[in-house]
Amino acid sequence: MPYVLKEVPENGEATTLGEPVHDIIVAKVIASRRAVRTNRVTVVTDSATGQELARFDPTVPAPKTSVTRMRADALPAKTESDSGISIKKSG
Repeated sequence: MPYVLKEVPENGEATTLGEPVHDIIVAKVIASRRAVRTNRVTVVTDSATGQELARFDPTVPAPKTSVTRMRADALPAKTESDSGISIKKSG
């Protein structure tokens, strides 16, 4: 499904940016970087429905949580008995 990037000025109509992007993660990264670079609100919309899927506003500070911290929170905690080594019995 293609995703369209649009730049939203403070007043006026949104401007479509380039060609549709076929990966939502790539579309979000491009929109985020563009918002910071141009200091303008950039949105990602579904080209089929026109629904706004993500909005990047450079005036709103990003959360202080890092990707590393989010990944650590998502992983199950290891215990002392879980060394990460598995022993396969033979025979």
